[in-house]
Amino acid sequence: MNVNVIHNVYNAGVNRTAVDRVSFNGGNGGLNARATTQEEATGRTRHIPPAVSQTQHALAARNDPQQRFSTNSGAPPVAATPVPGAFKDRAVVPARQPAAAAVHPNELPPIQRSASPDTGNPKVDQKYQKQQENRIAQQTQDRQKLQQKQDQEHQQLAKQQADQGRMQQVEQRHQQQTQQLQQNHTQQIQQVQRAKQPSGGGRSRGNGGER
Repeated sequence: MNVNVIHNVYNAGVNRTAVDRVSFNGGNGGLNARATTQEEATGRTRHIPPAVSQTQHALAARNDPQQRFSTNSGAPPVAATPVPGAFKDRAVVPARQPAAAAVHPNELPPIQRSASPDTGNPKVDQKYQKQQENRIAQQTQDRQKLQQKQDQEHQQLAKQQADQGRMQQVEQRHQQQTQQLQQNHTQQIQQVQRAKQPSGGGRSRGNGGER
């Protein structure tokens, strides 16, 4: 015992509740689930073992250092091979890493442009096209304003010689602002797309006139 350390010992009672049932399948008071006749028959059928090519593919992956987690940190370089085990083949499909979330507006993808409608009415099509151009211009301006604001905060941090913790907090806030801006712009696009869809509550004319 270390005499330089003070030990606090607590004595507290523990309430024990008598339980007369088990928590597993088949026990007294527990579940009583059994496989059906068809499931039991399926379990007794012949199971086909892996093909030789599958076994060779698994062995090649296990022997390839690039396929090990200790090397690729969970991001293997190959997504698919042209033939089993050909991890070095020129025709392999490289794995794509997920894109990191944008922190600043200038890291966002280009503003989405909706497909131009073909209503058969040139005036309606031109009106929609003009609305889309106005939306793109407004969203571009929104991005520029937010980018300028964040750049000014970066300059202030540099003047203040802020520590790493403070800079990280600001970058997290910038990322939230940028993601919120992108979400708002996406909702605007969805609203425009819903607005140009024909409503289903109008009248239809058949051979017998209105109905």
